[in-house]
Amino acid sequence: MTRHFRWVLAAAIFATMSSSALASGWNGTWSGEWGGNAQQATSVTVAGNRVVSYSYQGVSHPVAASVVTATKITYEDEGNNVTLTRTGEKTAHATLHSGNNDATAELTLQ
Repeated sequence: MTRHFRWVLAAAIFATMSSSALASGWNGTWSGEWGGNAQQATSVTVAGNRVVSYSYQGVSHPVAASVVTATKITYEDEGNNVTLTRTGEKTAHATLHSGNNDATAELTLQ
């Protein structure tokens, strides 16, 4: 094994491990309010590097598929597209697109 090859292999392994470790930093429940309105309370629960459920106005819904990276989460449910973008260690900005409606929320890891 050449020195260059070992360096490239080590860098690839580190990148994979770092991405996985950072993505797991999403684990927990992220809560906020769509449009900053208390009547539009929402939360997203992440476990094992995937969104397992979201809650809207106190009603929980399972999530079948999601994509979780170190900086962003995306998932879709019943025509609603949601993206969470990391803004800090325990904060994220969420966007929701549903038909002709769009909303944003500031979420905090609980």
